[in-house]
Amino acid sequence: MAINPTAPGVYIEEVPTLPASVVPVATAIPAFIGYTEKAENNGDRDAFVNIPVRITSMLEFETTFGGPYNESVSLSLGNPIVTGGPPVVTISPPTFSEYALYYHMLMYFANGGGPCYIVSVGLYGSFITNAGLTIDAITNGDLDIGIDAVEKVDEVTLLVVPEAIASTITTVDRYNKMLAQCALLQDRFSILDVKAAAATVALDASAFRSSGVGNNNLKYGSAYYPPLNTSNLRAIPDEKVIIDDNRSVPIYPTVAPFATLGSLLTGEIAATAASGVITITNNANLTGDTFKIDTITFTMVTTPPTGPTNVRIGSTVDETAKNLTNAINSHASLQGIVTASWYNATVFVKAVTLVAATGNAIDFVYTDGGTVGATMSPSAGDLGGGVSATSVPRNLTLYNQIRTMLDAYTVTLSPSATMAGIYASVDRTRGVWKAPANVSINLVTSPKVLVNVDDNGLLNVDATSGKSINAIRTFAGKGTLVWGARTLAGNDNEWRYVNVRRLFIMAEESIKKATEFLVFEPNDANTWATTKSLINNFLTNLWRDGALAGAKPEQAFFVKVGLNETMSAQDILEGKMIVQVGMAAVRPAEFIILQFMHKLQES
Repeated sequence: MAINPTAPGVYIEEVPTLPASVVPVATAIPAFIGYTEKAENNGDRDAFVNIPVRITSMLEFETTFGGPYNESVSLSLGNPIVTGGPPVVTISPPTFSEYALYYHMLMYFANGGGPCYIVSVGLYGSFITNAGLTIDAITNGDLDIGIDAVEKVDEVTLLVVPEAIASTITTVDRYNKMLAQCALLQDRFSILDVKAAAATVALDASAFRSSGVGNNNLKYGSAYYPPLNTSNLRAIPDEKVIIDDNRSVPIYPTVAPFATLGSLLTGEIAATAASGVITITNNANLTGDTFKIDTITFTMVTTPPTGPTNVRIGSTVDETAKNLTNAINSHASLQGIVTASWYNATVFVKAVTLVAATGNAIDFVYTDGGTVGATMSPSAGDLGGGVSATSVPRNLTLYNQIRTMLDAYTVTLSPSATMAGIYASVDRTRGVWKAPANVSINLVTSPKVLVNVDDNGLLNVDATSGKSINAIRTFAGKGTLVWGARTLAGNDNEWRYVNVRRLFIMAEESIKKATEFLVFEPNDANTWATTKSLINNFLTNLWRDGALAGAKPEQAFFVKVGLNETMSAQDILEGKMIVQVGMAAVRPAEFIILQFMHKLQES
C-alpha cells in the first residue's frame, strides 16, 4: 500500500520480499460411500444420511456411524459321538449380508489410512434372510445419491464405493459415474474392485473388461483383484445365534430347545417369563396351609406373623391375597427370582429371570392343612408347569465350542478400501509419485484367489481394451503383496501408471489454487514473471524430492508463459493468460530385465 503522508511524523510501510508459493494439496483424502448402522448427530439417528462427514479415526467412525451389521446363524445340537462327550454341533450354511463398509474402514485404517469422508447412504436393513428373502437391499439409487453428494467436497482426492459390487448393484453404471466425476473435477481418482465370481482368473478379468466398467475416463481410475480373506471376524452376537437342541437326551428333560447361544452362558432359556396364579377361596380353611415358592415355604397363620415366612390370614380373601403378595415381594431370597401382584382374591406370581436359586425348576406348590382354602395354577409342582420356568445349567464348555466354530466365519472383502489406506501410507512415507505397489497388506490372511505369473500377465496387460487390472499376490516368505501399479488406461503411455496420474492431479490442483490470486491481475510481463517464478519454485522442490526425472531442473520440467510464446495478442484481448507446464514424472521400474552372457577368458 502506497503511503501519501500529509502530516509530519513517522510512517511504517511493510515491503514484501518473499514471493508467493505453491502449497501442495493433500493427496489421499478418500470418500467412502456405503451403508452404516447409524448416521447420528445430536441423538438424531439418521441426521447425516447422504451428508459427507469428515473423520480421522475408527473411533470417530463408530461414534457417528456405529458398528457392523449383526448376522444371524442357526445351528443344531446332535447326540455326542462318544457317550458323555460333547454334542455334535451342525451350523446351517449362513447367508451373510453385503453390508461391509464397517469392515472396509477397519482395513483402511489398519493399512495406513488417515483423514477421510464418510457418506452414509442409508441405515442397515434386514438384508438376506436364511429363508432367502431380500429386504431393504443395497440399491443403485442410494449409491448414486452418495456419489453425487461427495462431488461438492473439494478436499476429496479418492473415490471408494466398496458395496458397488454387491449382488443387487449394476456395477458398471456406478463405476462409470465415479470415473465421470473424476474427469469432470480433475482433482480425484477412483479405486475400483473386480469381482471374483467366475471359475478362473481369465473369466473374471474378461467379465470386468466387457461389462464391469465402460471405456471413458479410464486414466482416472485403477482396479484391483482378487478379494482378500481378512482376519476380521463376522459380527455374530449371541442373541442372533439360534440353537435347536435335537439330542435324544436333552440337557434337561422336558426343556424347550435353546433360543439363543446366550442361553448356554447365562443359564437362562429365552422364553416368555413363566407365571402362576394363587386364588384364595376360603379364609376359614387356610390355617396351617403352606405355599412353597422356589425354596421358601410360606405358612398361613391367624396370629400376628413372627417371621418373614408367616402370612396372616385377613378378614377377607382379598386382604389375605394382599398379605401373601407383600410377603413374597419382601422376602430377600426371592429377590430377582419371582415377583407378585394381586387383584381381589388372586395373587399373580411371575418368574423374573427363570433362574431358580437352586439352579433347578422353580417350585410352586400348595399344601393344605386338612381342608382346602386356595387353588394354585399350574398344579404340576413347578412354576410354568416344569417347562417355561426351568433353567438350563450353565455350559461354558459348549458355549466356547460354538463360539470357536463361529469365529471361523471371517470376512472376505474387496480390496478398494484397503488400497486407499495403502495409497495414504505410501503418499505419507514416500510421496504421491511413488507407485503404491510391492507393499504388504495388514489384516489379510490370503487372497481369495491365488494369482500366478501367467494370471498376473493376463490381468496386467490387455491389448484389446487396455484395461489393466492390478493383481494382489502371495509370495513365499513375503506374504500378500500389491503387485500392480497401473491405471485402467493400460495402453496409454502417458497415463499408464497410478503414481503418474496422481502426481499430475496433485500438481494441477496445487498450482491451480496457488494462482487464483492472480485472477484479474494485469496480463503483462510482471504477472507472467510472478506466475513463472511461483510454479518454478514448486516444481524445483518436487524435483529435489525425487518426483521428477532429470539431472538438472531444466531437464525435469519447464514453465512457459508470455506473448508469442504461449499466447497471441488475440488471447490477451480475450482475457486469457495461458501457462504451459511440462513435467518429466518418474515412472516405476515395472519390468526389471537382467541380461546375462558369457565372457571369454582373457588370461
